[in-house]
Amino acid sequence: MTQWYYADAQRQRQGPVDTDTLRARLSQGIIDRSSLVWREGLSQWVALSEIAAELDVDTPVPATPEPSGYAPVMAPTSHPQASAPTADSESNPVLDRSAATTNPNADSQPDRTLPPATGHAPAPADQAPLPGSVSQPDQAGPAATPAAFQAATLDATPASADPAPAAIATPLPSAWDTPAAASPASATAVHAAPVVYAGLWRRLAASVLDSLITSFAVYLIVIPLVFLLALGADMSNAGAALDEGGGVTIAIMVLSYGIGLAIPTLYFAWMQSSRYQASLGKLACGIKLVRADSDGARVGFWRNLLRYLAYMLISVLTLGIGMIVSAFMAWRGERRQALHDKVCDTLVVDRWAFTDQPERQTQGLDTVSIVVLAIYGVMLLVSIVVLAFVLVAIGMGQS
Repeated sequence: MTQWYYADAQRQRQGPVDTDTLRARLSQGIIDRSSLVWREGLSQWVALSEIAAELDVDTPVPATPEPSGYAPVMAPTSHPQASAPTADSESNPVLDRSAATTNPNADSQPDRTLPPATGHAPAPADQAPLPGSVSQPDQAGPAATPAAFQAATLDATPASADPAPAAIATPLPSAWDTPAAASPASATAVHAAPVVYAGLWRRLAASVLDSLITSFAVYLIVIPLVFLLALGADMSNAGAALDEGGGVTIAIMVLSYGIGLAIPTLYFAWMQSSRYQASLGKLACGIKLVRADSDGARVGFWRNLLRYLAYMLISVLTLGIGMIVSAFMAWRGERRQALHDKVCDTLVVDRWAFTDQPERQTQGLDTVSIVVLAIYGVMLLVSIVVLAFVLVAIGMGQS
């Protein structure tokens, strides 16, 4: 059975649903004929009206406009020949007199006599005035020749008549009115497709991976520096300096905290401002960072740096309350923006959002996020159990 995806009124991707359900959504007014839909086999999202026949729904066919009136074209012949009066000849006395001079037999044929030049007969209702005809008597000279009359008559042919109105086409969003084969480049971002925002759990999985990476980098730098500081100090006085809170202890603490803040800040600012628009953890979980309300624009280095500093300040200054609020906003918010996202005007979205393949976006958790969260949950549970055993052992030892 064919599975369909569609974009609702909030430009959110919905589905999959079967064909009957899609028809029901159309009849209920949840979607309309201009809504974007997609199924397996379509190269891109299309308007529902384009595949109405496939869904077996009626599509109103625009009425074909009736053709406008045509004026006859008079071609020169070797033998003079009388012609029936036309709208131009009835409304233009000068052309009537010119036509009479080109036909010497016109006076001998009373049944073909042209109307008098004193009146203007109304044009037929279905024939619009033709451009190029002479509308005032003083615009044609008295010495009008047959060649001039022929040129004036050719101007009144259907080629110069008002064109028929264009067929009414079903309006489509600007991002979808060009077929896939006519696209200038396959990597062109499509901005009209629905966007999947990264929720709490995918962001948590990415944060776990990024924490492992940055912690490893911090320890890889801090531990050797601590040993170098210890070796550089007087070994005989190192113990006393540590016990008395001397300069070595302060230097180690400042260095450790400084490196522990600098490395993650530079890591996120550099990775998320690159062409990948994501840290390594976000790349693994299939999400990326973009500017809000910018059709997927890349976030700059300094904005990324301020974003991480805002995250740290909100978490530390509020004693963790800001982190809880951010988690709730990323879980239930309209666009899944945390507090530091609001401050820096950023969004975390699926990696295929704002690309030429928006149908590849993933709703919910992907495989990597599920595995990371499962391992993290097991490790957290083991840590709680070990901590409980340690507390019980300490309590039993004191008793």
